[in-house]
Amino acid sequence: MVPIIYSACKNKHAMSCRLILFVLLVLLVISGCATVKDTVVLVRDADGKVGQVTVTTKGGTKTLTVPNTMVEVTGPEKLPTDPKKIDQSRIDSLFADSIKALPPEPVIFLLYFLHDSTELAAESKSYIPEVMAVVNKREFYEISIIGHTDTTGTDEHNMRLSNARAEAVRDALVIQNIRADQIELRYHGKRDPIVPTGDNVSEPRNRVVEVVVK
Repeated sequence: MVPIIYSACKNKHAMSCRLILFVLLVLLVISGCATVKDTVVLVRDADGKVGQVTVTTKGGTKTLTVPNTMVEVTGPEKLPTDPKKIDQSRIDSLFADSIKALPPEPVIFLLYFLHDSTELAAESKSYIPEVMAVVNKREFYEISIIGHTDTTGTDEHNMRLSNARAEAVRDALVIQNIRADQIELRYHGKRDPIVPTGDNVSEPRNRVVEVVVK
């Protein structure tokens, strides 16, 4: 058995990243078994970012901060080995089945709207079929839809408008046979713009709905 441990983080605009580390066999610190050697490998995520992982036994602690490095644990009382490089070919060989089992990366679409309207801009109308193409390639999926506005107008008006924009995109996807219970709907009005501006700024890039297919 080759389990995968990963953590996910999201920035303020739902761009997700994954810190992925592979663990060969079961960690001795968890199982207390001294009959196997465990290998922990830190790899770069799909966006090129790297976090860190700390491996601790009763013998001490080692931390991985560099991609494609590994430590080994040979017993619950022993200090993990010093971090060392591991070739990508060896990672692929050791963890081939686990890598195939990883869920696909989220795909993000930005659908823009006309000023003070729930009508999609002409260039954004073509994105609905593209969203469907991504969904249809996935055995399982979840969709987050997040509505935004620019900073013109009142806060109350923009909350309603961003909600209406998000609902319009949801309805367009449901018509294409996307299950409504697979869709998460959120809206921020002008409080969380994609492009930061001052108040009362007519910024077309903030008249937008984010669609995140996970």
